[in-house]
Order: sequence, then C-alpha cells, then structure tokens
Amino acid sequence: MWLYLIIFAIPLFAYLKGPAVNRNKKFLAYYLGALALFVGLSDMFGGYDRFIYGEVFDNIANGVTKGFGYKSIIVLTYFEPAFSALGYLIALITENRYIYILLITLLIYFCLYKAFEKYMPNYPLAIMIFLGMAFFFTFTYLRQVLAFTVAWFGVKYLIERKVWKFLAVVVLVAMLHKSGIVFAILYILPLKKIKPAIVIVTLMLCAAAGLSGVTGALYDAYADTTTMHLNSYNTDSNARVAYFIEVVFFTWIILSNYKSIEPTRRNIAYLNMAWTFCAILLLFMRSGDGGRVAWFFILGIIYTVSLISTSEQNHRKIKNGIGSLMIVVMLGLYLRVYQAWQNGYYLYPYKTFLTNGQRPEYTTGARFEYDQNYNRDKFYRPAFRFLKK
Repeated sequence: MWLYLIIFAIPLFAYLKGPAVNRNKKFLAYYLGALALFVGLSDMFGGYDRFIYGEVFDNIANGVTKGFGYKSIIVLTYFEPAFSALGYLIALITENRYIYILLITLLIYFCLYKAFEKYMPNYPLAIMIFLGMAFFFTFTYLRQVLAFTVAWFGVKYLIERKVWKFLAVVVLVAMLHKSGIVFAILYILPLKKIKPAIVIVTLMLCAAAGLSGVTGALYDAYADTTTMHLNSYNTDSNARVAYFIEVVFFTWIILSNYKSIEPTRRNIAYLNMAWTFCAILLLFMRSGDGGRVAWFFILGIIYTVSLISTSEQNHRKIKNGIGSLMIVVMLGLYLRVYQAWQNGYYLYPYKTFLTNGQRPEYTTGARFEYDQNYNRDKFYRPAFRFLKK
C-alpha cells in the first residue's frame, strides 16, 4: 500500500507548496509521465480485461505477420473500428501485447496531460481528484479510458462553439467506444448558469428514472446493436447508494459555492459537464456498470472543484477549506478502490513486464492467461518487428 500512498502524497505535497506549483507545467508533465510508465509497465494489473485486449491484439499481430490488410484483419476483432485501427497500427510496430498496452497507456496519459495543461486552475488538486475518481481504471479499462480522454479534446470546441469540430471529436470517440456518443449532449446545453432550483429538480427526476430501471434497459438495448460485449450495463435489482451519495456531495459542494463561479464560457462549459456527470450517475443507479458512462464527464467535476478551491484561496476566505475537504474525500475513495481491488491482488505486489514469470498471488492471471509462453519469456513475441529473426 505504501507505494500507492506515495503516488497520492506527491501531488498533496505539491498542493501544500502553493502557487509555485499550482500551474507548473513541468510538474504536471513529469508526474503524469511517471504515472503513465508506472501503469503501462505493470504486468497485467487490474483484472481480466488486459488479457482480453492482449489476446485480441495478438490475433491482429498474427494477421499483420501473415501479410493481411486492415480490411481482412478487422474480422479478428470485435472492438469499435477506431480502436481496431489503433491496434492494427501498433501491430505494424510490434507483435508484443505488453508494448501494445504500454503504448495505449502512454497515449491515455498524454491526452490527460493535454486536458489538464491548458485550462485546469490547480494541477496538484486536479491530479488528486483524478486519483480518487479514475486512476485505477487506467490499469484495465483501456478502451473506455482512452475514449473519454480523447473526448476531452472536444471541450475546446465546445467552449468556442465550433460545432463541426466538436462533432468530429464525438464521432471519433464513439468509434473508440460507442458509449462516447453521450458526450454530444454537451453541445445542446446552454452556456449559462442553470438556476439551482432547476438543477435540483432535474437531478431528482434523473434519480426517479434511474430507480425505475428504464435507463439501464435502454442502454442495454443500445449496447446490443454491436457484437462487442466486453462491457455490459445490465440492470441491477438494487440501487447503487454510492452513486446517490456521490451526487449529493458534489451538488452540495458546487451549489454552496455557486456565486464564486464566474459565468465565463469556459467555466460554464465545465460546469455543464459536472452537472451531466451527476445526472448520468443518477440515471444509472440500478445499472451494473452505468457509472462508466459518467466517466466522460469527470473532467467537469475536476475543473469545477479546482476552480472553487482556487477562487476561495484568492478571496482569502477559510484557507484551503474546499481543497482540504476534497483531498480527504479523494484519499478515502482512492483507498476504498485500492482495498476492493486488492482482494484479488490486482495492484500489489507491484511487478513490471520487464521480468519474466507471474505473481503467484494473482489468481486472475492463472485463470485468464491464454498464452503460457509469456510467462516464460515476456518478449518471445518481439517488442519491435525489425528485431524479429
């Protein structure tokens, strides 16, 4: 656990250092770069999803080795076309699943850096919110995490109201993971502050719809239009209380500080993302994995809370009040996910793919490893094609 506590402690110390680091791009680049290598070099951490991605990629790489073109190789995968195309391009470089996962992870963190670098008011606080809400997902849900970090490139066009460029990003995102089509809803929301009463009534209606189970059923009908069933959103008979508590908390934080949010186009665009995040969590309260749909809008929470905290410090109110509260809450969420995942040894003891073998505690690996050659030699499939004998 100490390894993961250090990961959280670094942005915490940077935050406590104050303005010198708040918008320091070198700190942001170095930290996210190191985090990308930490995640990308890990040896099949996070659960069985990596094995699925690895097996599909190996099939694609086999096709490339045999000289098949993209149109022929596309039948070897059941992913959305843009993600399949990305796998094909990587297979032109390497046959090795570990390098494939590493390259996708580096791409994810590059997109995350770009999302934070331009607009985020406070880098260390934004990082800690990310750690609490989404960091562990980058180990295993590669396709959907890549989709929502690419979607965040569209925020610029949302702010500038460049509809065709925004829609182009949405289409690309939907071709990476089709749930990304929900990102399009942001363009129809007005760039003005929604009155608190309307926010509360809307969220209550979303909660009612979510409890009815109808939204989960509609999503399942949409999901069934593809042969891709890696992530299902089946209706759960029990409401997810955690979703409701999360929405209440963020709604309280934002509305309690509503006046401190200046109604600029940028602030309102991210605020709309935050409200959409809350609404989708409520809509999928009875969906097994409905929270994943809300991931596309996490950036709105990160920006808005960082903005509120920064505004509070600028006006010399209770120093770091909101920021301190968010740090405690995010550390709690961070440790909660770590503990839940560690029941299956998904995260520790840490091991990279630079050494052969498999962690003996990791029973998921024993169940889902489809190619035992990787245990004997991680690079039995070449890391770079030109090195192949």
